[in-house]
Amino acid sequence: MPLGLWKSKWEIHREDMDRYREDMDRYREDVERYREEAREDRARSDRRWVELREETRELRADYDRELAETRLFNREVLIRMEKTYSNLGATLELVGEELHELKAAVKAQTEAIMKLVDRFEEPGGQQPV
Repeated sequence: MPLGLWKSKWEIHREDMDRYREDMDRYREDVERYREEAREDRARSDRRWVELREETRELRADYDRELAETRLFNREVLIRMEKTYSNLGATLELVGEELHELKAAVKAQTEAIMKLVDRFEEPGGQQPV
């Protein structure tokens, strides 16, 4: 210190400027480090998105394939059900007609049996022995 114990304004200014430059250099280093970290994070993120896109594409392909198979299966089941119900309707009609015929046959046979029973009855209302 040339002027004794006190620093001149120039020395104080120069020391302040040196500290300012050091602070600015640290700040620039920090900013550059943060930028580099951000670039690395962005690159990792981009790689992960590409991986996810590939996984999603594969899953979507599996989903589309399974959906197509399910639709085909459902279509086949519906066609079979339609055939079954149409056959069932025709069968029910035939069963109804056959039941009507059987009912008529049973009625005719019952009448015939009753006539035979009446024929073999004894004149006094007694059953034949």
